[in-house]
Amino acid sequence: MAKHIYTYVNPSSERDLAQACKILEDDGVIAYPTDVNWAFGCDASSRKAMARIRQLKPHHPKEQPFSLLCDSISMVASVGYVEHSAYRLLKKCLPGPYTLLLQRTHDLPRQIKDKRKIVGVRVPDCPLLLDLVGAYGKPIATTSLPCYEQKDKKPATFGYEIEEIYGHGIDLILDLGEEMHPNETSIVDMSDESVGRIVRVGSGDISIFERFGFELS
Repeated sequence: MAKHIYTYVNPSSERDLAQACKILEDDGVIAYPTDVNWAFGCDASSRKAMARIRQLKPHHPKEQPFSLLCDSISMVASVGYVEHSAYRLLKKCLPGPYTLLLQRTHDLPRQIKDKRKIVGVRVPDCPLLLDLVGAYGKPIATTSLPCYEQKDKKPATFGYEIEEIYGHGIDLILDLGEEMHPNETSIVDMSDESVGRIVRVGSGDISIFERFGFELS
């Protein structure tokens, strides 16, 4: 059963972050609130941990990799190719509720044993997660919790509900004690140098990208 930690931010608890990092290092799975929803996270190079998450999300497309949680633009650029002209855009939108699709760097397979050509990256507007990734020192694989599709069910919004539903399959819940209603990130494709595309409109101001010539697909 998952360990449930009620933690805090500004500053984040070094002790709680250390516990989370140890679990990630040991092929564990954690749950945490992001800037848009509750999500699962694990070491991006741990196939065992990612397989556990897929068991909790059986409808997640097998060919769709999890996004990578980063704590800075420099970490983003270590896993995804960022053109020099794109840095100005990233400074305006990050951290924020966006998933950016980028061409992977040559260094990515060495870092996380992943040969995908396109990588989805997140720098969330969430101090807890920025501190967690910073403490861990490398990107964390992340994916939102599955939402119930049955009409008589509702998505889990509190940490204790996450524990009741998913506690059997994860190792740790980092909880700020706040209700988190499920929303979606906006997905922006920056993998093609010739044209940028807004793939999905979710949370966040997409006009930032439109001003840079990105098209709504």
